[in-house]
Amino acid sequence: MTGSFHHRQELLRREAEVQLRDRPLPSWQKRVLHRFAVERDNGWYPLLNQFAPHTPRQRPDLVLVGRMGVLVVLLRETEPDWEDSRAAFVWTAELLAGASIGSGMLSESVLSTVVVHPVEHTGRKGRSTDHLAITEDELDRLLKRGEQILTPDEVLALAKHLDSRTFDLTPIMWNSQRIPNQRGTVPQVLQEQVAASARHPFRDWRYFLDDAQLGAVRRSFSGPAQISGPAGTGKTTLALHRLAFLARRGHGKLLYTAPLAQVPERAASRFGQMAPELSGQIEFGSLHSWARDFLAGRGRPAEVDEQEVRRAFDAVWSREEVLPGIRNSPEYWKDEIDRVIKGRGVSSFDAYRTASRKGRGGSLPTDFRSHAWRFYCDYERELSERDVFDHSDVLKRALAELERRPLPRQYTAVVVDEAQELTLVGLRLAHAISGDEPDQLLLVGDGQQQASTGGWRLSEAGISLHGRGEVLRHDYRNRGTVLERAGQVEAVNRYDDGPSLPLSGALAVRSGGRVVDWHGHDQERALLGALLTLDDESSAAIITESEAATEHWLDVLRGAGVKALPLASWDGRDTSDTLVGTVLQAKGTEFRTVFLPAEPVAPEDTREDREAHERRRLVAMTRAQDHLWLSHLTRTR
Repeated sequence: MTGSFHHRQELLRREAEVQLRDRPLPSWQKRVLHRFAVERDNGWYPLLNQFAPHTPRQRPDLVLVGRMGVLVVLLRETEPDWEDSRAAFVWTAELLAGASIGSGMLSESVLSTVVVHPVEHTGRKGRSTDHLAITEDELDRLLKRGEQILTPDEVLALAKHLDSRTFDLTPIMWNSQRIPNQRGTVPQVLQEQVAASARHPFRDWRYFLDDAQLGAVRRSFSGPAQISGPAGTGKTTLALHRLAFLARRGHGKLLYTAPLAQVPERAASRFGQMAPELSGQIEFGSLHSWARDFLAGRGRPAEVDEQEVRRAFDAVWSREEVLPGIRNSPEYWKDEIDRVIKGRGVSSFDAYRTASRKGRGGSLPTDFRSHAWRFYCDYERELSERDVFDHSDVLKRALAELERRPLPRQYTAVVVDEAQELTLVGLRLAHAISGDEPDQLLLVGDGQQQASTGGWRLSEAGISLHGRGEVLRHDYRNRGTVLERAGQVEAVNRYDDGPSLPLSGALAVRSGGRVVDWHGHDQERALLGALLTLDDESSAAIITESEAATEHWLDVLRGAGVKALPLASWDGRDTSDTLVGTVLQAKGTEFRTVFLPAEPVAPEDTREDREAHERRRLVAMTRAQDHLWLSHLTRTR
């Protein structure tokens, strides 16, 4: 068998020699092409630039299509300029734009650029921002290793697609006219694959998007734009692909940010899987961390002592006599400061008296507002006496500093995920960071998933969308039964007035799923019993509304000998531990199974509090891919 194998390789190599003998290629390039030729039986389809060896410098010398993706190959004596490497990639990506295979539309992440040098090359090798550089004796590393992401039928379809789209590329060692077409028409094959994918998780979000997602990734927006859609429709996935798309077409820095720290951390991990060569071009971080680093770079204090801030607030609350009689909840009044007074940049009582409190519990009479303003002033004095400031101050100071002296160089693009959780000051800061130029600001959010209270209108931040928005409709995360149950939650959207779609209007891609509505007295015993019946491969999470409930369930699990890990300390990698955390900590996650234990609701909660509770409940429920367990405590007499 070994002799037969090597004999076959030799035959293919000689066939390639005959096919390329009239090409005035340097000997080392012919050796590379001969090496590629013997991989034909392993499912690789090479297409050579017809102008080689005089290929235009911003075009690939060769495109190689195989199970591990599409390789944009440059055969060069010396290292090419980054502009040439990137242009060759973009040229090939544009040829493949709109190719429909597998469970969706092909994304650019299936492509990678490789520069092959002669064996005597002594310059830089390895991966850079734009390409992988190797010598001809390292081709096995290219052709034999790596994740297989395409099926044989998809590989052939892509190779034929490239052959039909341009005269610049010509097949080597294969002829598209002589290779039989796939069974059935392309639309029929695609429908069959999508039907099959409906029974399983979406093939791979790194390489396939649906047509609406891919359209939004590649669309040119003339100014600030917005991506909305229910949970599970791929908003963050789209945002990451768009960052990669823009990064490959420019050389400046891009920023992905969000109000919640864990969201950028998890997005950075996902982006590293999708486009590792571009990771150095994208900054990932929360808006607070960006503001802190920005202020520190301008020589201004920016660190927040959270414990001292909490002591300052508790000290003022302990002396307060009026507000507990209006609403006996220190967190409510802390939110009033953070989300309305500081969050909206209110600087005087006259301004606060008429300030919008959208989503905060209806109107607050002037007399009550005067008490709230006095409480805020006492809080500010306490902070000053302790020589500390809070997170809201960091955003305000960063915005003021940017207004005083803008960034010397704008980001190529800024993506703000979970935008519905921003305060108005946070929104203004994101706008000041990005600017209004085409494709510079993309807001990603869904009002039904707003966990905090309070809202705003884009016009208040000086942002106009003028129809620059996309609404996603297909849910790829939740199976049909889970999606239907979560869609029954009455989660009122208080987030701006842009285009939106309720979860009940989302279209489930995957059928099936299981929802358990448990009723009883002993939910600890019931939840543990349900958890212990899961198979070992099931990723599971218990999602709570409060930190206190999180600590309680961690204690319950550990006391029962179940391995548990706080969501707050989870790095996003696969784990056999049961994860436990709050709704905010669960943002940007998904699990095969989600447990949602019941928690008491305060009788004095307002309509807005109950609305916020339902929105948080919807967020928790939609983290479940396949299995959702809901607890309904029965009161004992």
